[in-house]
Amino acid sequence: MELIWDLNRRILPFVLMFLYIVMKTGSEKAPRPATAYHDIQMQTIFNIKGWSAELSKKLVGFSKSVTSFTDISEDYGRYFSSKAVSGDILIQTIANDINDLLKEKLDAVLALATEAERIYKDYQYDPDIDIHFLNSKKLYSSDKQMQQSRLMELTPDDNYNHELVNHENSTVHVPAHINDRLPKFLNGAYWTQRLNDQFKANEMKDNSLRWQYFCGTDGLFRIFPGIKWPTDQNGTDSFDCRLRPWYQLAATLPKNVLILMDSSKSMEGSGMTIARGTVKAILNTLGDDDLVNILRFSDKVEYIDDCFIDTLMPATTQNKRHLQDAVEQNVKASNTADFKGAFDKAYNILNTLEKQRRGRLCNTAILLITNSEPENYVSVFEYFTNSFKNITTKVFTFVVGKGVDDSREIRRMACANEGYYSRVSALADVQDNVQNYIKVMSRQMVKDRYRNKIWTPIYLDYMSYQDKIDLNKGLQFMISVAVPVFDKRNDTFSEGNLLGVMGTDMPIKMIKEMMPVNKLGANGYAFMINHNGYVLMHPNYRPYRKITSTKYWYDFDGEDLVLHPDYQNVEFTEVVEPAQRFHFKQFISTLLSEKTNFGSEEVQFIGHYENMERMFKRKYNIYSRKLQGSDFSIGIALPATSMSEPINATPVPSKIEHSLNVPDIELAPWFYCEDLDSALTGRNRIDELKRLVSEDITKCNLQLLGNLVHDIDIRRLWERSNMNSQGIELLFIGTSSGLSMYTSANDSVPEFVLDNADTLNALYYRRAVEGVERVDGQSAYSFTYSIPLGEEINPESTLVTASAPIIKANTERPDEPTVYAVVGFQMKFDTLKSLMNTATSKAPTFDGHSSACDGQSISCYLVDNHGYLIMSDGYFKSEGYFFGIEENAVMAALVRNGIFKGYNFTDYQALCEREIQASEKEMNSGVPLLNPIKTILNGLFWLVTEIFLCVSKFSMKSVWTSWNLVHSIQTEHELCKQILDEYDYEDLEGPAERLAYNHVLHLCSSEKKIVEHRPCHRSFTLYKANFSRSVRGSVKGCKRDYSGCKVTGCTGAIIECNIFYSASWVEDTNLLMVVVSRGECGFCEDVPFHDFGHDHTEIIESDKTKCDRRKRRKHVVKKFPCSDFKSNETLPCGTAHTKLPLSLLWLFVSFSLVRCLKF
Repeated sequence: MELIWDLNRRILPFVLMFLYIVMKTGSEKAPRPATAYHDIQMQTIFNIKGWSAELSKKLVGFSKSVTSFTDISEDYGRYFSSKAVSGDILIQTIANDINDLLKEKLDAVLALATEAERIYKDYQYDPDIDIHFLNSKKLYSSDKQMQQSRLMELTPDDNYNHELVNHENSTVHVPAHINDRLPKFLNGAYWTQRLNDQFKANEMKDNSLRWQYFCGTDGLFRIFPGIKWPTDQNGTDSFDCRLRPWYQLAATLPKNVLILMDSSKSMEGSGMTIARGTVKAILNTLGDDDLVNILRFSDKVEYIDDCFIDTLMPATTQNKRHLQDAVEQNVKASNTADFKGAFDKAYNILNTLEKQRRGRLCNTAILLITNSEPENYVSVFEYFTNSFKNITTKVFTFVVGKGVDDSREIRRMACANEGYYSRVSALADVQDNVQNYIKVMSRQMVKDRYRNKIWTPIYLDYMSYQDKIDLNKGLQFMISVAVPVFDKRNDTFSEGNLLGVMGTDMPIKMIKEMMPVNKLGANGYAFMINHNGYVLMHPNYRPYRKITSTKYWYDFDGEDLVLHPDYQNVEFTEVVEPAQRFHFKQFISTLLSEKTNFGSEEVQFIGHYENMERMFKRKYNIYSRKLQGSDFSIGIALPATSMSEPINATPVPSKIEHSLNVPDIELAPWFYCEDLDSALTGRNRIDELKRLVSEDITKCNLQLLGNLVHDIDIRRLWERSNMNSQGIELLFIGTSSGLSMYTSANDSVPEFVLDNADTLNALYYRRAVEGVERVDGQSAYSFTYSIPLGEEINPESTLVTASAPIIKANTERPDEPTVYAVVGFQMKFDTLKSLMNTATSKAPTFDGHSSACDGQSISCYLVDNHGYLIMSDGYFKSEGYFFGIEENAVMAALVRNGIFKGYNFTDYQALCEREIQASEKEMNSGVPLLNPIKTILNGLFWLVTEIFLCVSKFSMKSVWTSWNLVHSIQTEHELCKQILDEYDYEDLEGPAERLAYNHVLHLCSSEKKIVEHRPCHRSFTLYKANFSRSVRGSVKGCKRDYSGCKVTGCTGAIIECNIFYSASWVEDTNLLMVVVSRGECGFCEDVPFHDFGHDHTEIIESDKTKCDRRKRRKHVVKKFPCSDFKSNETLPCGTAHTKLPLSLLWLFVSFSLVRCLKF
């Protein structure tokens, strides 16, 4: 044994040395075995939990230290308590405040209507009147006009979005196609001027009143405060107050309208053009509460829109647009007119509706549009008067174009059926003639003295929308209250004369500002809908879009706002995504019922935010109340985190003035005191609050001020924080009292603070609170990290925002914590990168090779809870974009394994685009027919320009030559661009050159490529992480195998391999660490790219599907008195043939010359 041991002792060192040399030599000459990479990969997979735990420790520890998170949490725990929020009490308080506001506006309008009726009752019409009045279109336009209209000082007013106004006088507007020197307009301007005292009295009584106005049935419009009337960019004024929604709704009661459109051969040419314009003008007089349908008839009777057969459809924006398009596309002239067949169909439709409703069909009208004459009235109507005695309907007849010389039978149809006969000879006659049927439909309402008090749907202020939206002008989106004004003279009682409509506006912004944001909490909100379920106010309501625009096909011209065509008819179910849609629709039906009060309902929503890039899943408690004297309901939606509110245990509002002197703070635009102007910002807002507190603190919210005092005092705790830590640019806190307090590395106020002054609605605040909601049993987390989405990463300027909620836990209901504040900071991108690299650097080596992240064979990523890449270990890849772009197969595997779950959304408010020429849009849109004023002016402008160019001599030969070339040469694009680039309008000499330039500009604009926007639905998918799971696995990859190569230049073979991945939650954060270990394995070229549905894809629907959706829209039949009557008195029932006066033609020519010459 000793001999053997001795031999081993002597020989073993040589054997070991030999083996070492062999192994060393082999490692230098032979490639590393494939299993080596596999071992590194597997080692990496097992490392990830350690890495994520280490990163959590370092990142969260660093974040808490910087923000003094622990100290601030303890401080709030000592000085604050929580109080349960009663949703019923809160919504009742809100409803009471809004009821008072609505009543004030209605009272003001009723006072004006009563005063107008009193003034008119004593007024004597003067046919020889000759006065000058304050014409809002002639102010300051010339010395002569200034003398005629009297100089009126205008000053900007913040209450009217800085519009120039005069609070001592009202001004008058008359539609452009009407001669404002006619006696009826001069008389109207004279007697309505006496309303100024009531206008001013109303404004003095209620300083929240905005525009007050009166619209006469002849189109005269008086508005207070006085203004200079705006025009579009072409200098055109197409405003007619009778086309505004408040006039249409108040002038008549809800109507049932059936239009019979003659499509016989006699309608060819101008007759059909005028008929289409007349139909569209009629449709524009209808609102959501009206019902309508259109039949075309020649030798047979057909519906122009086959979605609604044997019935009437609600006159919503969408339905009216379908009918307008159908009038253009589906009505062609042919054969002869069967009047009896048309009326037979009309009466049968009305009879069917009466049977369905089991009651009388009120306020019904049949409108006949034709240019031919039936054989005789008796042959058409004798059968109907005997067979449908239960139906009382008015018949209105419109003879269009040259028509027939003898229209006695057409006139008789109207006069015998309590209607009105109108002769429409040209497009310019359309608007005034269509108004005739409105006057007649209002007669019984006037005789009954039924004051039709209406509130409009949401709409856009005319001042804010000319050719496009300009939210820097006017009152933006608003609602209006209006009432009819009656002729109460005894000698005209039988005529039932409507004088006009009186109204005032209320911006939606005013209602939003009344919402107690501090009570609703982060992610809570208020909403407002009308009786049909259409939205007036909701955080997901999007009435317009921001789009890029081009002035010419080659010239970028910035961004424009595009109004959604259906913005007035967005249903509540189209702005939310309930988890149980059927149950939610039942809830909406209950909400819209006649009940005054509604209890509460717990509903789970999935929703989107941050430009529809992120999603939430959240339970809400919904409370709602009907608003008295209106068709509106107001509601609030409170998430679990808003079911309790913070209360300062020792409120000290007396210290508020001293506390507000500290630097580096901003206040939310809330009403801390009653008269605090929400538009004030910065130190101006703080100083104004100090003034109001010192004057009368009883008019202030003492609880809110007490919380604010404590929140400001939190600054003392920041002295312990390490603001000088590497890469920290901004330290901030946002509180539930609306305080934003900050310490910045820069001297100026950070843009981040200014943009997020409304703390509870700030994105960082809402996302931080989302971390403690515990939806679907998810673990809560403190810190939320984010970077800008969709932007290129710059390590010098890109900042990572971190935020965490300061809360008080609720032991009984863990998902209902009280949120006091959110602390946070912004750090440089490289700071987070350094923390991640440090956490993953502690990795063992295998055979001399590190298993740490190197960005090549092994990649490490930080992905946020919505699937966006926040950080990677290598050079900047796809940070700020969806992780599936960078690691497509791995993200697909994470979805399959439940780490991420996709939620499907439908955007019911989407707009889809198509590129067309401007001239094509003008032909297709029907805008000229709906705006005959603008059409006439544009046509006359063209005519005058042509004549002027023919008789003028001027020196701008190149423009003249180019103008001729535009007509004859095919290189129009180059010529237009050359002219517009070479010549500047201001440098041209004389009116002739400027007129020629404008003419070329008009020609070139017809070649302009524009984008047409149309309503559509789009689908998309958003993702949310499940942090309760970790996962590891592999996906298929490919690599090139050279083992079979025996000659130089061999390319090898493509073989399958595995790409390993692992994912683990970085605890107490919203981050997921994902490690992808691929070694030599790459992605296969033939593997299809997984589509995660992030792109918004248009949903292509069949005509039947579209029709079914239109039919499903809720329409509430409101209860109103009937205005149908059979009068024994002879009332006016027709107009004579009218022609366009020469004076009016000269007015148009003069206006066009002034507009285009610009001198």
